[in-house]
Amino acid sequence: MSITEETIRHVATLARLEIAPGEIQTYAGQLSRILGLMEQLRAIPTEGIAPMSHAVEMTIPEREDRVVCQDRRDALLANAPDSAEGCFRVPKIIE
Repeated sequence: MSITEETIRHVATLARLEIAPGEIQTYAGQLSRILGLMEQLRAIPTEGIAPMSHAVEMTIPEREDRVVCQDRRDALLANAPDSAEGCFRVPKIIE
């Protein structure tokens, strides 16, 4: 597929890009090559091939969801510079 200079100017206008006149030919050639590659990919027969999300089949190891440390509030609050009623106290930052 061939991209014209007019198409490059139009796309640049839509994207609000400023392209120097000498760069239009370069971009036209690059976009034509990209679209040519896309045409080659489109020609590949993909019927009967299942979609995949990753190139390598993987499973995520899972662990049992259970509580391992219960009621550590007092130990955690012992490190706080200031606490009240079982909660951390912090300076007011919004007035």
